[in-house]
Amino acid sequence: MSSETTHPTHEDVLLDVRDIYTYFRTESGVVKALDGVSFDIRNNEAVGIVGESGCGKSVTAKSILRILPKNGEVVAGEVYYRGVNLLNLTEPQMRTVRGKEIALLFQDPLSSLNPVLSIREQMVDVISLHRGVDEEEAAEIAVKMMKAVGIPEAEQRIDDYPHQYSGGMRQRILIARALALEPRLLIADEPTTALDVTIQAQVLDIIQRMRKELGLSLMLITHNLGVVAENTDRIHVFYGGRVVESGPTRDIFKDPHHPYTIALLESIPSFVKGKGRLATIPGSVPQLINPPSGCRFHPRCKYMTEECKKRPPLEKIGKDRYVACFHVDKVLADRKKSS
Repeated sequence: MSSETTHPTHEDVLLDVRDIYTYFRTESGVVKALDGVSFDIRNNEAVGIVGESGCGKSVTAKSILRILPKNGEVVAGEVYYRGVNLLNLTEPQMRTVRGKEIALLFQDPLSSLNPVLSIREQMVDVISLHRGVDEEEAAEIAVKMMKAVGIPEAEQRIDDYPHQYSGGMRQRILIARALALEPRLLIADEPTTALDVTIQAQVLDIIQRMRKELGLSLMLITHNLGVVAENTDRIHVFYGGRVVESGPTRDIFKDPHHPYTIALLESIPSFVKGKGRLATIPGSVPQLINPPSGCRFHPRCKYMTEECKKRPPLEKIGKDRYVACFHVDKVLADRKKSS
């Protein structure tokens, strides 16, 4: 990575995403998928990226790693990884970051594995390339990591093909392959969506155990607030291609400040006490070809005023707490009355 792209940042920050805009050009118009997104991830920290489908969570991961489809482009902003702006790197330089420094775990393990290649072929080649070892040592590393994620008889099963594994075991293979490269940051994009509840818990336990053993950071993308509550230190809440609230996981669950965060928590069964009917969020997710002006949540928000047609800044409101809302005081006053 070129020293010319370095930028001073807090020594504890591993990834610093600053004001990025990602657009997709389609036949229907320009989709403004990310509209000034900023957040960071610190060393040895687990961070949750949460929000409804279509809010920009997965696009954020692809923007960071520069793996957007051809019609997508990061048109503005900066993505600093260990002080280096990834958006300024050449493609060969970026290939040294993907996998080795930042690993990505997709939600569908079957589509992420080549059905006509054995697990050995799919793991050994990648490990050899990124860690600079011969095939024999790469195979030893692969087997070791397969054992670490709980795959029985790894020495034999490394020669099996993806269809010979269950969905949960395929996801374990992807975790093993990703972590075998010794990354500093693991981005897990809905890693348990395709799995049943029991297997979901097992996979998340593996990710957390390996994260702690290897001392890496985690960016967990999910719409499942229960998963976030159990597996992260901080949360960044996305809505309409923007971050609307950030803070420590426990604080946000205990005392959410943004109307969207409050509505999101109230719509989840496990967070509703003594209510016969779940709360719902009126309206629908904004179309990002022609999004609402100002605060993108204002058409669905009971606190909406004319001021909300201007964009609220993401402002610091306490220790490690940020919110983008003009009416935080009123929101908190109402919550205090109802508690």
